[in-house]
Amino acid sequence: MDASRRAAASAGGPLLIVVGTLFALRGFVFGANITDSHPDILTFWLPRFSFLGRSLAAGHIPLWNPFEMLGYRFAADPQGGWTYLPPMALFSWFSPGGAIRALIVFNPLLAGLGVYAFLRKETLGVLAATAAGLSLVMMMGASEIAISLPFAGMLAWTPIVLLAAAGYRRTDRWSRRILWLGLGGLAWSQVANAHMSHGLIVCTLLTTAYLAVGLVVDVRERRIGARDALGRGALFLAFLPLASLPVLIPRLAFLGASSLQGGYDALGEPLRRGVEDAPIIPNGVWAGWPLAVGVAPGAYAGAAVLLAVPLALRASARRGLVVAFGGALALTWFMMLDAVIGAGWVRSLLLRVPFGDVYLHNPGRMRYVAIVAVPILAAAGIQGLRDDPMPWRRAARWVGAGAALWLLLPLAAGGNPLRFAPLAVAMLIAAPVMALAAADEVRWAPAALAAVLVLDLSAAALYAQAQHGQTITTGLEGDQKGNLIPQPLPYPDVDLEAFLTPPPSVATIGDAPYLTWAPPAAYYEKGYLFAQTPQDWPGLTMGRGTLFGIRDVLGYNPVQLPRYWDFMRARSPLSIFYNASVIDLPSASDAGILGIRYLLVPTGLTPPLPGDVVGRADGFDLIELADATPRVSVIDSWSVVASEEDAIDRVTGPYASPTDHVVLETDPGIRHRLMGPAIPNEGTSREIAPEDVRIEVDAADPSIVVVRTAYDPGWSATVDGRPTTILPADGLLMGIPVQPGAHQIRLIYRDPDVTRGLQVGSVVWLGLALGYLVALTLERWRRRDPERLPAARQRAPRRTR
Repeated sequence: MDASRRAAASAGGPLLIVVGTLFALRGFVFGANITDSHPDILTFWLPRFSFLGRSLAAGHIPLWNPFEMLGYRFAADPQGGWTYLPPMALFSWFSPGGAIRALIVFNPLLAGLGVYAFLRKETLGVLAATAAGLSLVMMMGASEIAISLPFAGMLAWTPIVLLAAAGYRRTDRWSRRILWLGLGGLAWSQVANAHMSHGLIVCTLLTTAYLAVGLVVDVRERRIGARDALGRGALFLAFLPLASLPVLIPRLAFLGASSLQGGYDALGEPLRRGVEDAPIIPNGVWAGWPLAVGVAPGAYAGAAVLLAVPLALRASARRGLVVAFGGALALTWFMMLDAVIGAGWVRSLLLRVPFGDVYLHNPGRMRYVAIVAVPILAAAGIQGLRDDPMPWRRAARWVGAGAALWLLLPLAAGGNPLRFAPLAVAMLIAAPVMALAAADEVRWAPAALAAVLVLDLSAAALYAQAQHGQTITTGLEGDQKGNLIPQPLPYPDVDLEAFLTPPPSVATIGDAPYLTWAPPAAYYEKGYLFAQTPQDWPGLTMGRGTLFGIRDVLGYNPVQLPRYWDFMRARSPLSIFYNASVIDLPSASDAGILGIRYLLVPTGLTPPLPGDVVGRADGFDLIELADATPRVSVIDSWSVVASEEDAIDRVTGPYASPTDHVVLETDPGIRHRLMGPAIPNEGTSREIAPEDVRIEVDAADPSIVVVRTAYDPGWSATVDGRPTTILPADGLLMGIPVQPGAHQIRLIYRDPDVTRGLQVGSVVWLGLALGYLVALTLERWRRRDPERLPAARQRAPRRTR
């Protein structure tokens, strides 16, 4: 009977976490809607992952996305999703609508179950592990963390890395240790896919802190020698990036050849024509930010969990957990303070550290450390009560300390009483139950404590889902309104089916490039980022080109090909946000360079370029431009300049003539025609795949075939089967020299860094598999005939001292 009860209790914890996840996100689970509360969910992640899924389902790796910004590297993009297992699987198997909803639910679910499994591996009881897992799930599910997919993914996979580190540290067999090592490497690679900057820093900080403190504890308790502990810790931490080389190699290579090649700090320097941005936030975060997990609505941790945090100080048997996660939280708090980040010497030091500019880019993102650390510290406190009960009067003092920390302190510091009122009410119920549970005198107290936590978190989730459009502040932020707490997640109300239904203009546009011009967003530095209402959808901005497979010459991506980036900023008087590409007032030169055939303009506005209205629906006119430049032009007039900058200056200048003249940066190796006016011709192109383009041209004279696709070194060309050179044309396009006559040109895109990453990663994982087989064979050999290895058996006790 006791065994049955223990099994039921063990199953009850994960079941409660699953039910909590489904309840908090029931609008995504059981409905067909989504939310636009986060600007990236509909216009960035859904289109990108849909393109990823379509490509994989068709049987090829999406190396190149031709549907935004004249094309860019996709598989190598840090946020493209290649090697990111959940979106790869979900968007390959399911419809885009079902896949995005499943991914939103998957991340909190994995996070909660991962924390539960990690704490159980750390020998904490079911109650403590369940409280931590449920708290983490509800903090994510009741706030915008759930739809901030990079951070939701990081929070989902970080507990799995911690679980792997715990299993690796605690097992006594190398075969099992290697399996845990593999799990850690896999999970860390998924964190790198989810958010290869702050998210990866958060995960690595927490893992390093846990492993370092845990191994020190093992050495002090004589479970392992100091040398062995150092070696095992170094092996685990070193394997994480090695296992992630398929992720890291192509992404780091692309970053080094993209608009971010100089880092975030370089983006703040004046660009051509005086344009400049400030992508690095110059300030830190308000000092009271960890107290925000006591605020509802938002990422609310629960009264019982918060009251248990100070109790972690007396959990002597869990001191390693407390020191590791408490230390990581304290270090993060210190490093995020305005006084620290704002100090010039700190900024200078971090800018000298590799990728230090990533940390400075937005230090407020490091607050996610608290989302993991607070539930784990609370679990240690709850387990301390179970391990070492105390009289209820003494327990009441500890519980009072928790109330003072999470409620009285923020109110005394000026916190908004309305935001802390739900916590105050919940504490009135949770505090006496916790005191009784601490005394271990009331047998039903632990179950009551779990019930109080469930009701508290469920009520907070309902409160959050009732919010619409209201910005939540704590009153502790001071003047730093840019660093807010995670906002509540309202109930989803965006019709996914309607969003995913292409408007009639998509069929008309077909394979031709298009541009949307919709003031006032066209004059905004972030372009169409916030033009996301149903009235905006027919404008086909913000990723809808990628979603429907049509060619938008604009886009929104923090990592852009540098020539495209330079062109957009050289031709615009705007200060364009580093993620965006936007054209304030398109000119004939813009249309010629970018090959724009169609213009989408709100009905009633005079279009900036002449053309014919060929479609009108849902508040937008589709205009086919007069004398539109083809995607492939055969131009027999060119000039050669010294650099990319000179070329872009020439084509964005007042006398640019992109339709009958091309600007090169290298001599093409063919002779100009001797006389006569320029006679531009049009070639025909056929796309076998985004990475395989066939072109047929007929040149009357030596010419440059201009392909209006963004230039990238990954492209190679053959003319009539013979390899030839692709030249940068007009600063950002591709040019292929040809002699007079009819020619067949083939363009192939390859990304050797993606291939190299897969190859090197395969070697690492095959080596790990071989190591596992060797270790398993040796262990079985020793078990069958232990006398054959007396020396190894004699050395074993020395290794454990």
